[in-house]
Amino acid sequence: MSNVRLPKAQELDVLSRLSTDDGYRARFENDPVSALKEAGVGDADIARIDPANLKPGKLADKATIAATRDKLADASVSDHVCLIIPMLRTNYGKAD
Repeated sequence: MSNVRLPKAQELDVLSRLSTDDGYRARFENDPVSALKEAGVGDADIARIDPANLKPGKLADKATIAATRDKLADASVSDHVCLIIPMLRTNYGKAD
């Protein structure tokens, strides 16, 4: 459960709030689940997050969170698939 990811737009929204909004930061530090719901994260997504990651606690400073948000926003591709299509070569040797 530790690799649960929210949709990128939700991640950016939560990080933006945590890097700029002191009230939201305080609510998140005291009750992360309620703060995530406030940001529009659904119950099903919250249920997939490891409960150890949803305990109240101190957040990183705003600048650190803003830097993380900027790095995520600048990522051109968050998920991708590499597909190599095999090519069958049938013209080996000399044509007779």
